[in-house]
Amino acid sequence: MMNYIWAGMLVLGIVFAVINGRLNEFSDGLMVSCTNGVYFVIGLAGIMAVWSGIMNIAKETGLIDLVAEKSKPLINFLFPKGLKKDTIAMILMSFTANLFGAGNSATVFSLKAMEMLDEENHRKTSASNEMCMFIAVNMSMIQLVPITVIKIRSEAGSVSAGNIIIPSIIAGLISMAASIFICKLYERKSI
Repeated sequence: MMNYIWAGMLVLGIVFAVINGRLNEFSDGLMVSCTNGVYFVIGLAGIMAVWSGIMNIAKETGLIDLVAEKSKPLINFLFPKGLKKDTIAMILMSFTANLFGAGNSATVFSLKAMEMLDEENHRKTSASNEMCMFIAVNMSMIQLVPITVIKIRSEAGSVSAGNIIIPSIIAGLISMAASIFICKLYERKSI
């Protein structure tokens, strides 16, 4: 579906450029945007590589297991039915990457965690409460330092790229609390 949307936007852009006699401006803008997009992706790839490396080191050194042990009350509250150790580790890796604002890196861990949660799901036709809670918390996760947003703001020429930190923390706390509340509310209804 997205392919049709993108193709439609491109065709509409070309049509309007031809109608307004601005085809050269359109093609120049298209080439500049493509170049900027490549530089942007390369910059984000660096952040993703660093976070993926840090999380793999944390997993191999046992730091993730230590964090899992210390966060057991929170994990038990969010996922009361209990999960396998590896699933909890993957969830914590995703949450940690999100917590420190490396959302793009967290995607890799989130997909793996959701795959592991699906393996533990006994109702294959619908998502389990654990899967719903994970996705709700993951999508609304508070970010202590929104690295990706700061990088984007910095590259866009923001004078104070870090001014987003406090509003981001406040918005994250509110959205995360609301997500957990709604999930817990629906969990009680399904019992």
